[in-house]
Amino acid sequence: MKEKVPGKIGIQQRVLPRYRKPFFDLLAERCSGDLGIFAGEPRPEENIVIAEELDVANYRHASNVHISRGRTYFCWQRGMRRWLNEYDPDALIVAADPRILTNYLAIRHMRARRRPVIGWGLGTLNPPRNGDKLSMVSRLRSRLYRTFDAVIAYSSKAAEDYRRAGVPDERIFVAHNSVSTESADAARKRFPAGGLEVQEWRTSQGLSRPTVICVGRLIPGKRLDLLIEACRENGDDCDLVIVGDGPERSALEQLAAERFPRTRFLGHLEGDSLSIAFGASDVFVLPGTGGLAIYEAMAHGKPVIVGQGDGTESDLVYNGRNGCHVSPGDVGALTSAIQAYLRQPELVIKAGQESRRIVEEEVSIDRMSSAFVHALQFAETVTGVE
Repeated sequence: MKEKVPGKIGIQQRVLPRYRKPFFDLLAERCSGDLGIFAGEPRPEENIVIAEELDVANYRHASNVHISRGRTYFCWQRGMRRWLNEYDPDALIVAADPRILTNYLAIRHMRARRRPVIGWGLGTLNPPRNGDKLSMVSRLRSRLYRTFDAVIAYSSKAAEDYRRAGVPDERIFVAHNSVSTESADAARKRFPAGGLEVQEWRTSQGLSRPTVICVGRLIPGKRLDLLIEACRENGDDCDLVIVGDGPERSALEQLAAERFPRTRFLGHLEGDSLSIAFGASDVFVLPGTGGLAIYEAMAHGKPVIVGQGDGTESDLVYNGRNGCHVSPGDVGALTSAIQAYLRQPELVIKAGQESRRIVEEEVSIDRMSSAFVHALQFAETVTGVE
C-alpha cells in the first residue's frame, strides 16, 4: 500500500494546465484528508490549455491579475486569502516563484498557524559569473527559497539551484516533471507507426521522408529557427512537423517557407491527434527550452534530441542511449545529430525503446507523487524550526 499524507493539503499554482490533471488527481488519492488546488487563468497570448475541473482533487479558480510582461512580470491572485481561510489547509505547496506576489501573503498566513509551507519549482537561480555576487533578483529568489520548510525541485538541475541558494540538502526533494502515460500507452496500441491510420495521416500531410517532430509553444526560447535551419542543412533527407501555437508562429512559418518548405505547422494537437502525429514521426527534437514535451515524446517511444532547457532534459535524455544533447545555438551539431538518427533506422528503434523504458521505470507520475508525499512528511517534522 502506498504511503499517504495526513490532513488537508493545499496547492497554489499560477495556472492549472490540462496535462497536470492526472497528477493532481493521483496525488489527491494519496491524501488521507483532501487536496485543494488554487489556480487562475493564463494571459491570452500564452496559449496554455487549462483544466476546467478535477475528478478527485478540489479546484478553486483564482482571479489572476497579470502585471507587466517579460522580466518585469508579476502576478496577483485575487481570492487567495478567502481560499486559505475557507479551505484551511494543514500544509501548503506554492510555486517557488517570487513573481507570484500573493504567495508572500500565503506564507505569512501559514506561518501564523505554525503550518508547513513547501516550495515547488524549476530553480532558475542564475549562477554568478567571474566571481560576481548574485544579482538582486537571484538574491530575492534565494531568500524566498530559504523560507520554505521543504522544496520540491522539478529536476536535478533545479535541486542544485536550491542548494546554491542556501537550502539545506535534507530539505530538497526531486520530483521529476512527469505526466500520465495512459493515453500514450493506449494510443500506441491503436495507432502503431506502420498502421493504416498513421500512413493515411502521413499521406494527407504530404510526408514522404523520415520525419522530425517538435511539440511545444511557439516562443523564442524554443529556438525553432535553429531546427528549421538544421533540417534545411540535411537537404532532402527529412520532413519537419511542428505541433503547437504561439506568438512566433507567423514568423516561423515565413522562415520555413523561405528556408525549409517541407515544414508542416499543425497548431495545437492533443489526445489521439497528437499520438498519430508522434506515430508518424521518427525522432523528436527540441533545440531550446521545454520539458514535458520531451517526456511525452519518450512516452510515445521516440528518440529525443535536445538543447539546453529548464533542466528536465538532463534527467531524461542520456547521450547514446535514448537520444543526445547538443550545445545551445550549435546548428552544426544539431544537423549532425538529426542526420545520425534519420540515416540509421535501427538506432531510432533502439533509442525509442530506451525512452519507453525510462518513463516506465525511472521517471514516472507515480514516482513524482511519492516525492511529494515524502516532502510533505518531512515538512511536518521541521515546521517552525530555524
